[in-house]
Amino acid sequence: MPKITQKMLTEKMVPIASMDKEIHEKLKVVVDGHNADCYIAERWGSSKIVILFENEHPKWGKSFTTKYFTFEKPGIMSWGYKQEHMHIAIV
Repeated sequence: MPKITQKMLTEKMVPIASMDKEIHEKLKVVVDGHNADCYIAERWGSSKIVILFENEHPKWGKSFTTKYFTFEKPGIMSWGYKQEHMHIAIV
């Protein structure tokens, strides 16, 4: 039986949404078991990661955005001042 694997997300894989374009690419992901789209919104001074959930997330609702994020290792994004974590895989 084939082993099912997921591709773990890194920052380099996330599409960049330029400020000068209204339409941009989004990446299909699973965030802590919840389907979503994500991209990095390019802004002057600092960029933000944007996660748009298909169905409302119990903690973050329809979307999550922060400019305080890092990928510690593939599939693990830490964010915020308290260094909370999300597990993110590509669909």
